[in-house]
Amino acid sequence: MPDLRNHIVTRRHITPKTFESELAAFKGSAFSVAPKLTQSAYFRPSNEDSGIPGLYLVGAGTHPGAGLPGVLNSAKATVDLILSNYQ
Repeated sequence: MPDLRNHIVTRRHITPKTFESELAAFKGSAFSVAPKLTQSAYFRPSNEDSGIPGLYLVGAGTHPGAGLPGVLNSAKATVDLILSNYQ
């Protein structure tokens, strides 16, 4: 589009500070733990705590992964785990 820059009325930059202040994301992390191999997929914390019986974890920082699909899948995996442990 010709002259696009002259027609921009609003500009918004999203940074880790935005995630921290507006979304309450710990230290501005959009995907929980650092995106490196040792904190990915099966290396992520389990949905069931190994040290505290009955403590279950769900979220972007737990298995299976980050982002909204990961959080939803984590919730489903945790519910399935709880149901299998108490049936």
